[in-house]
Amino acid sequence: MSLTAAEGTFLTSHVAECPDVAPECATTFIPPHKHVVSIGLTHLELQTDYGLGHRAQLTFRMPYDVKAMRVRYTTLTGEPFVPPYGDIHHRTETLNGISDPSLGIDWSPSQNWLFGLGTTLPVGHIVDDPIVLGREGKTHEHIQFGSGTFEPRIAAKWSHSQFFARAEGKLSVYENREGYRAPTTFTWSLGRSVRAGGITMTPSLDGQYQTLGRWSGVVDEGSGFEDGGARLQVSFPWRGVTISPGVYHQLWSHGFDEQTFRQKTTWSLSVARNF
Repeated sequence: MSLTAAEGTFLTSHVAECPDVAPECATTFIPPHKHVVSIGLTHLELQTDYGLGHRAQLTFRMPYDVKAMRVRYTTLTGEPFVPPYGDIHHRTETLNGISDPSLGIDWSPSQNWLFGLGTTLPVGHIVDDPIVLGREGKTHEHIQFGSGTFEPRIAAKWSHSQFFARAEGKLSVYENREGYRAPTTFTWSLGRSVRAGGITMTPSLDGQYQTLGRWSGVVDEGSGFEDGGARLQVSFPWRGVTISPGVYHQLWSHGFDEQTFRQKTTWSLSVARNF
């Protein structure tokens, strides 16, 4: 059983323009401008692994997120901009709640390989279609805590001596009841583990690729990017538990559909216990 806490800030921006940004477009000229959003994310996750014989285990993850959003509007050249439609799209606010948990089975056919198969569970809060509400000039929310669907998860890990490589995919296969289809996300990691006394240091290169999410076929803002960075985690035993602080620093990022995405340095701390 392990409990992990992570904290970081994510920056994203996109261009907003008529006719989709607001109904005021029909009577008022609204020049193209930017929505610049900062989200401070505190992520807590409880993970339980239960052994099924010598080569398999049942894994359950329960996440809880706190999302502190800050928003500003600018012209395309960066000057402050006051949109005539007010704050219907974004607000400076803090939201929190349980995100979609996941359940899966890990199986190890040999000493060097581990494979995982599972699914998310649609428990997290979802919102009404923000694209439709925005066109109608109604206040809406873009931040969700779930996808509203079961999303299959597949994973594979290879390790040999001090080196390891792993990859995981969370697949979006259908729309939820509000017309939202979550993006498909792939993550990967390459690294090694070095032991010195009772301390294990694990430097790695991590990356992810996320497709565009969509509302009834229309691109969901803030989704769709690829990025990667360097991670360092240090693990050591203390009074029957294993404590693992870590830090991640983004090295590259590319957003799709004229969006930008940047992740500031993220810190994490995990405490694990075997029974």
